[in-house]
Amino acid sequence: MDVARLNFSHGTLEEHAEVIANVREASRRNNRPVAVLQDLGGNKFRLGRMAEAIQLNFGDHISITNEPESDLPDRLPFPEPAILQSLRPGNLVYISDGTVCLEVLEVTPDLEVKTSVRNGGNLSSFKGVNLPDVPIDMPVITESDKIALQFGVEQNVDWVALSFVRTGEDVRYARAHLNQLNSQAPVMAKLERRECIDNLDDILREVDGIMVARGDLGVEMPMEEVPVIQKNMVKKANEAGKISSVATQMLRSMVNSPTPTRAEISDIANAVLDGCDSILLSDEIAVGAYPVEAVRIADAAIVQAEKMYNYYTEIPQRDQTQSVAWGATQLTKSLNAKPIVITSTGRAAFEMSRFRPENDVLVFSHDEAVQRRVCMAWGLAPKGVIPAEPDVAKLVTLLVDEAIATGLVSERDTVTLVHGFMTGVTGTTNTIQVLNIREYLSHIGRTAVPHAAQEQV
Repeated sequence: MDVARLNFSHGTLEEHAEVIANVREASRRNNRPVAVLQDLGGNKFRLGRMAEAIQLNFGDHISITNEPESDLPDRLPFPEPAILQSLRPGNLVYISDGTVCLEVLEVTPDLEVKTSVRNGGNLSSFKGVNLPDVPIDMPVITESDKIALQFGVEQNVDWVALSFVRTGEDVRYARAHLNQLNSQAPVMAKLERRECIDNLDDILREVDGIMVARGDLGVEMPMEEVPVIQKNMVKKANEAGKISSVATQMLRSMVNSPTPTRAEISDIANAVLDGCDSILLSDEIAVGAYPVEAVRIADAAIVQAEKMYNYYTEIPQRDQTQSVAWGATQLTKSLNAKPIVITSTGRAAFEMSRFRPENDVLVFSHDEAVQRRVCMAWGLAPKGVIPAEPDVAKLVTLLVDEAIATGLVSERDTVTLVHGFMTGVTGTTNTIQVLNIREYLSHIGRTAVPHAAQEQV
């Protein structure tokens, strides 16, 4: 895996701290940078605590009550009085990713919502609740999210995911709070509300990435519309130069089965061919019986799909960094070169990824946090931290040495180097250098590392 996503809708801060420590240690032990994505709970509504699981059947009558817990099978606890007040007869209440659907019949003055079961199913404590047609005017980050964000800053999380983003203003509001905390983490908007579709362009201007959260989207609108919406969201993210991830039920059957369905493998392949940067496994890892197998199968499906991938995608360039990245990608293609990027913030690497070169982009930076941050993007291979070097000639030599040391570059290779005229300063990417490694080492009076010896190392 490239990214560990921590769902802050569940667990304590102490538990999350333990997971982060384990991820960092496993990353160090395996010499593989891994990003930590802090996924905020946001305004995700959930049932309260139930004494035991219940089975609802079509036509049953059940009440939703303003209580934190319930031990009665015909009363669902839902401690959200403002939401209960907003419900009206005819509204539909979806629970547990839409598997259960209740129709509101009556709302009493003491906020007992009487409903009839339209789709039955099994319910237990803390299942998610969706209310597609109920107006909800609440800030995108809750008080609990603010506590979690402070914790995330202390833990140096690498990305922050905002839940239930509706507009670009939601992102600006969240960024203002992150700025107050001196957080440098890039922001990913989770797209799971109906409103986000009409406001997608505004949202993309404000974020660093998006997550197509198909579970809640499939409840907020007819689920048959979700595949088309997914493709459009990924396409627009690529055009905007933003990271995209596709989430929910990628390998859902593997929660209980060691093998997936053929449809799930096709789903992964289609997400890859749509051009997303990553796919997210959730229940398969969090509560599934076969988490390692799920990751292996997802990886194999991705690799197979990329055999027919549309590499070297041309997308309009809007500024200097994008144009330099496009030029480097074209040189990489025509020379069958290995691309190498040195970046201060990750942006030059993200822009190279946007054009989908066939060879992995080796990424070096001056900051370990940037090395982890770029793990979120397609085709980027973070390979090391090097000091900021104002002398460009020395910087190039340092990059070549570090690239050879990875074992991924040999004296037989040609490389394209992308860097800026001021190391350690963002927005200065303006240089592409093409080097034949053997000729370059000879030119500077260095002995090339024998290819066989390098492979042995």
